[in-house]
Amino acid sequence: MSLKSRLRQLSFRTGVIVLLLCTPFYILSFAQMLLPISAAAKGVLWAVLFGLAKTFQYGGLTILGVEGYKRVKNYFSRKKDSIPGQSAPKLIIFDFDGTLGDSRQLITDTMLATISRLGLPARTREECASTIGLPLAKCFSTIIPMTDEQAERCASTYREIFNEKNIPGAVQPFQGVEETIRHLSARGIQLSIASSRSHHSLESFVSEFGLDPYITYLIGADDVTRHKPDAEPVTKTLSHFALQPQDVLVVGDTEFDILMGRNAGARTCAVTYGNGTREELESAGADHVITRFPDLLSLLP
Repeated sequence: MSLKSRLRQLSFRTGVIVLLLCTPFYILSFAQMLLPISAAAKGVLWAVLFGLAKTFQYGGLTILGVEGYKRVKNYFSRKKDSIPGQSAPKLIIFDFDGTLGDSRQLITDTMLATISRLGLPARTREECASTIGLPLAKCFSTIIPMTDEQAERCASTYREIFNEKNIPGAVQPFQGVEETIRHLSARGIQLSIASSRSHHSLESFVSEFGLDPYITYLIGADDVTRHKPDAEPVTKTLSHFALQPQDVLVVGDTEFDILMGRNAGARTCAVTYGNGTREELESAGADHVITRFPDLLSLLP
């Protein structure tokens, strides 16, 4: 750790200590009222002790500064948002795109190329991104009116283009994914994925990320008949592990992931760094919302 980092850490700790010192002086400023002394003496003591309390309070806040205050506030926010009165989940079911892997650019590039190749009405990258999480054919029929046959043709063309564009390294794991996954596995929590991409594609990415020793079960779009937001991907996973909905936490970046988990009766955690907005995720009923993947660890008791 650099000297600058050490000084910052010391300054933060010092600020916390100074801030906490205001508490006994606040207590003493009122407790001294019970002493058998004159009212004038009590008034002087109160002014001195209360003044010291205020000095420590504002001195501590000054040392902490804005960033230090945010750290203290976030610490207590994490404590409040942890899963109270509940044991750690026995299983965590992750979405892939936008949750574990940063695939937005590749997916939207491929969708736009598919639309162009088939001569379909142009759509924006944002419109394409809004469908991530749905089955492939549904992605196209959601933003462009078409028949089921046309949607399947879009899906087939998409796969052809995707295979051309998906060179090694085109999709990277989000920051902290690998370390957090290893930590969760070390705690004895079973890990799986439920995604709207194909099973084969999931296997390839999990292997490329080096996560196959930890993630032991995969559900792709071709493994179920009813897709997100239906509960089937979760219920099929529960059946595989012989677990109940209350044993599970579903983690995803879109409303489709959250609704899938809720429809199965599982707890849910939304991530805001993917494809869904905080407003969409909260409206879908996410039990927890985190801004970084490693923050998942703060939810565990």
